[in-house]
Amino acid sequence: MIELDKQFTRRLAIMLESGLIWYEHYFMFCDEIIERLDKPPYWIIDLAVTSYNKDAERIVNNYAFSEPFEAFEDSLFDLHIGCLFLRYERREISWSAFLKASGDFADGYQTVKNGCGFFYDMLNMYAHSEYSADLEFRQAEIIQEDFKDEISEARGLYAPFADYFRKYVLSFKGQSEA
Repeated sequence: MIELDKQFTRRLAIMLESGLIWYEHYFMFCDEIIERLDKPPYWIIDLAVTSYNKDAERIVNNYAFSEPFEAFEDSLFDLHIGCLFLRYERREISWSAFLKASGDFADGYQTVKNGCGFFYDMLNMYAHSEYSADLEFRQAEIIQEDFKDEISEARGLYAPFADYFRKYVLSFKGQSEA
């Protein structure tokens, strides 16, 4: 059972912000909570009827950063990179798109353990190698080592949402075949 505290909620927002999850991932999650609890949190009800990702991010972050305020560890910024890496592993984004997005994120927040130059330098080397598969593999190994804890956490957070996604897709696939 997922605890709907602010620490989890901030992690949920990071998954949304990184593009790792979207409506088809969280709709049935919200629906299940609404059905199970007598008084589900308002933000869950609001999220359940929101399909636009930027609105979903706003809803979740509004709760995560509401009073009473809680401190979030800086490593949550690194979790964003872990989420992006999962998107790369799933072939949802290319290696160059991963490096660019990671560099842009690190540049914007500057609390990621490896600064933007780390990712931009890798991107330049990758482009200058004419997008060598060997270099991509070696660079991916470096990222996997540097962000192993965050990638592992992202995998654990993503797993139930992947199941919800499959249920959502199957439920609507079954309706369209009927």
